[in-house]
Amino acid sequence: MKLASNRNTNARRSAGFSLVELMVAVAIIALLSMIAVPSFMQNVRKSKRVDAQTALTRTSYNLERFMASNGRYTTNPTALGLIVDDDGVWSDERNYTIRVTAGPSGITRGYVITATAATGGMQEDDTGCTVLALDSLGQRTPDPATSKCW
Repeated sequence: MKLASNRNTNARRSAGFSLVELMVAVAIIALLSMIAVPSFMQNVRKSKRVDAQTALTRTSYNLERFMASNGRYTTNPTALGLIVDDDGVWSDERNYTIRVTAGPSGITRGYVITATAATGGMQEDDTGCTVLALDSLGQRTPDPATSKCW
């Protein structure tokens, strides 16, 4: 009879998890999440920079086409095929606002295209890479030699 009661006791003990075991598992998951989530979010931000890079490159290409046809550059976003609405001028995925301004020598000789992270968007937390720029000489800001933004 003694054997039967030991079996029932052992069966009850192995039937589930204790509260301590459950809390240890939750703590391990929380710790892993604290490490993995920020790294994942930084990789997502890095991948979304492609939206700015694409918009800058395409706008530069369209500016050069405009120059070939008209003998000067333009700051008109509609003439450059950019997405324009009541909220501003946007990149394709609306992660960045795009602005075209005259270069140091004026709009007839050069331009600067700037992509700025959209307010309230994920890219706003992309440290050091919230503003990307490309000018008529092909110079990129921040400098690709010292920054990983490009």
